[in-house]
Amino acid sequence: MTNFRQARHARLYEDVAAQLREEILSGGFAPGDRLPVERELMSEFGVSRAVVRQATMNLEHEGLVEVQVGAGGGTFVLESGVDTVLRACENLFRHRGVPVDAYLAAKRLLEPALTSAIIEGSGADHQRLLVENLGRCREAVHAGADDRELLQLNLEFHEILIRAVGNPVVEALMIALVRMGVRVPAFVSSVRADWQHILAEHEDLLDALRRGRKARFTRLMLAHLDTVGGIYSDEVPQPPPPDPRGMCSGSAPIGSSA
Repeated sequence: MTNFRQARHARLYEDVAAQLREEILSGGFAPGDRLPVERELMSEFGVSRAVVRQATMNLEHEGLVEVQVGAGGGTFVLESGVDTVLRACENLFRHRGVPVDAYLAAKRLLEPALTSAIIEGSGADHQRLLVENLGRCREAVHAGADDRELLQLNLEFHEILIRAVGNPVVEALMIALVRMGVRVPAFVSSVRADWQHILAEHEDLLDALRRGRKARFTRLMLAHLDTVGGIYSDEVPQPPPPDPRGMCSGSAPIGSSA
C-alpha cells in the first residue's frame, strides 16, 4: 500500500481522486493492476465509502480505471491512450457547446499539416488497413446503410491515415479530434451526404498515398475536407466539376499495386 495522506480538500472525493490519479500516472499502479479494495482506501484516506466510490467514478470517467463487478471484480487501471484524451475532448466539446464550424475549421487546419508525415510513414500494413476500410465502406453504401454507420466508416479512414504518423502525441490528439465527429450529438443530428462521392475521394487519397505524391495528396485532402464539411448540413454536397489538369483522375483500382 502506498503512503497516501488523509484527504483534506473541501470536496474530499476530488482529493482522493487526485492522489490516486497521480499514483497511476507516476507508475505506482501499472495498467492491469487492481486498486486497493474500498475498505483499505477508506482507512488510508480517512474518508467514507461514498467518497471512495465517487473518486473512483471520476477516474473511470477520465478513462484511467475500469470498475468490474462480480467474482474477481474491483477497480482496475487501464492502459492510457486515445480514450483518455477522447473523454476529455468530449466533455469540453459538449459542455462548452463547441459549434460544428469550429470543429471543421480545426480539422482543416491540422489534418493537412500531417500529409508529409503520413506519406513517409505509410507502409504495406497501413495501406492494407485503408483498403479494408474502403471495402467495408463500399459494402455499406451498396447495402443502403444509414448515415451514422457510413459517417463512422468515413472517420475511421481518417483515423487510420493519422496512425501512419507514428507519433503517440499526435495520434492521441488527432484521433480524439476525428472521433468527435460521431461523439457529439449536435454534430450528427443533421448528417446527410453523397457517400458514393466521399468513397471516390477516399480512393483517390489512397492512390496518391501509394504513389508517394505529397502535393497531390495534400490538395486532395483539402478538397475532401470541404466535402466533409458538407456532411454536417442539410444539403447534400455536390461533386466538384472535373479538374481540367486531371488532378483527381487515374486512381489505381483498390487492391492493385501502385
